[in-house]
Amino acid sequence: MTTLENFYFGNITPSDHRQSKDTKKKLSEMTDLLDELKSLLTDEQQKEKMEQIDSCQLSLIALSERDAYIEGFKLGVKMTTEIYADTQQRG
Repeated sequence: MTTLENFYFGNITPSDHRQSKDTKKKLSEMTDLLDELKSLLTDEQQKEKMEQIDSCQLSLIALSERDAYIEGFKLGVKMTTEIYADTQQRG
């Protein structure tokens, strides 16, 4: 089965990708730091704001990954188009 067929039949899900060791390490570090900061906060309103910031940050990461995927896909299609056009010109 080709990659396009696998993609069509749902065997490939672009959003399911593996994170690098570096990414996992940084996310773990960030989570630890946020947990530490939350434990230092005394006021309930401060803790609530910290949780809102944490949630917002996670959303930003997801949006950033989505945007990077889309841009990468566009670049791949552009390169493929240029290569195809070049091969057609050379005959």
